[in-house]
This record gives sequence, structure tokens and C-alpha cells, in this order.
Amino acid sequence: MSSIGGLNDTASFDRSASNAPSESEDPSGGGRPETVDPRASDTQPGSKCARCADQLHQLELARQLNRRPWWIRLRPTREELRSYAVVAGILTVIATPVLLLVREMAETQLAPEEFARIAIALRGGFAGPDGTNYLNTVFGGSYIRGSVASAPGHQPPRLIDTWATVRVPGWRSADATLPVDLDFALPNDLTVNRAILRPHPGEPQSTWVREFRVEVSTSGPEGPYTLLVAGELDHSTISGVRPPEVTGRASDAQLVEDRLNVPVFDVPDTSVRWVRLRILSNGGSDAYTSLAELELLYASRVTVPVTSTTTTGVSVTGSRRPPS
Repeated sequence: MSSIGGLNDTASFDRSASNAPSESEDPSGGGRPETVDPRASDTQPGSKCARCADQLHQLELARQLNRRPWWIRLRPTREELRSYAVVAGILTVIATPVLLLVREMAETQLAPEEFARIAIALRGGFAGPDGTNYLNTVFGGSYIRGSVASAPGHQPPRLIDTWATVRVPGWRSADATLPVDLDFALPNDLTVNRAILRPHPGEPQSTWVREFRVEVSTSGPEGPYTLLVAGELDHSTISGVRPPEVTGRASDAQLVEDRLNVPVFDVPDTSVRWVRLRILSNGGSDAYTSLAELELLYASRVTVPVTSTTTTGVSVTGSRRPPS
């Protein structure tokens, strides 16, 4: 009986063992394999608590940084200082050549002729209210020689730089020697029919040119020259507010005009290449003679009174330009 009972116990054990789920089966009895989490290696005892502790530590550090006084929070961190240094280095590399170029441009003084080029470009061409001035340096006019010395800083090229203002010096002779011959050249043979002599508004009126002759040639700088216009600047007819350093009246400071209103001498159409200005007298100065600008222009035909007409030119005495 005992052996039979032992067999029964063994059979019961075998049946229990055979009915137990295997390691690869679902204990619920579904017969499907148990799913294995690939992150099982990260779920060791205590690993999640370690990550949470690290996050809590970072949050606590952030709260401590926010609780700092404002003047301490304004101080940049090392990372910020490093970023600032990189940006400053880049800006320095970019700005250095730009600043050097700006300084060089600021130290470079433009000549009146360069300003004239800019003014003509902004105006859109050489034509002005009185016509097209062929004698200016921008168009190609040039100074050749003179019969007397000129004052330093007041050389004859100042007569053809287009400026007749108090801001740009004009021509001055070194002394009161008269007559004075000044020779110029146009870039090529050109037709002119108008001449203008502009006194300098910043010079004493007694130094202004009075009697003059303009002679021209197409043969060469040595001539022969023929008369284009012989005239006299009547200083009493030249209008325009004089600068205070000349008039001595400070109240004129706000009324300064750059250009005086001067006579215009119209002549027949004449082909010109070389020009000779002969100054015969001034307004009475025994120190020097001055003039701001000599212009030879081409303009549409106008009629002006003349004292005499010859085959070589026109002699005009202080005639003013007719209203346009």
C-alpha cells in the first residue's frame, strides 16, 4: 500500500510539473512567449532613483541661481564671456580695415577740381545757366603759362576750377605788376560765343580786374592771337552781397552769396583752341590784382549792345546779360 501511495504521489508531481508554464510561455496560459523589455539593463535596482536625484539636484541649482541678488546675476558666466570674446574678435577683424579706410578718406583733402567734378555730376552735365563752359578743368581746359608770378595758394589754375566763391581761393598776382598775360588751352578746337570774368567775392574790390582783353588762337600756344573781346568790368554794376570780412559788417554774415552777379560778354561764334587773358588794369590796388574765374562758353544766340564791331572781335564795355 505504501508503494502504491508512493507511485500516486509521484504521478501527481509529474502531472503538476507537466501542467506548469514553461519559462518562455505566458503564465496566463495564452501560450504566447513573454515579451522581454530591451531596456531591462537600465532598470537595475536604484537606477531610476539616481536619475531623479540628478534632476532634482539640477533644479535645486537653478533655484539657487535665481535666488542670487540681481547685481550678481548681471555678472556674465564664463561661457558668456567666452562668447563675447569670440564676437568681439570677429567685429575687430571686420571693423579695423573699415576704420583705416575712413580715416584715410577723412585725411585726404579733395582739390577744388574734384569738388567741381562732383558738382557737375550732380547737376547732370556741363551746361549751366550761362551756357557750357569749355575752359574749365573738368571739361579738359588747362593752364599753360603766365607773364608774372602768382601769390602762393592763388595760382592761375584757380581761374578755371569752376569756383567763384568765398570758400575757394581765386587767382592773385604776386604784386601789382601790369599788364598780366595768362595763357590757357581748350582740349580741342571748340566754338564759343560768350566770355565771363568773375571777381572773387572775398577779395577787396580795389584788386578786381577792370580793363582786360581775351585773345584766341587755333594755330598754337605761341599764336598768332586775335581779339575775341576787349572790355571793362564796371565794378559799380556788379551786384551781390559781400562777405562780412570784406564789408566789416557782421550783420552781413547771414547774407553771404557765393557768386556775384557779373556782366556777360557775348561775341560772334568763334573757333578757339588757345586762349590768352590780358589784364590791363585793376580797381586801383597797388598790392596785387585778383580774379576768381575766367569762362569761355557756348550758349544760344542773344543780342547785346556793343560799342564797336570789327573783323577780329567785339569790344564791349560792361554790358549785362539780358533777362532770360
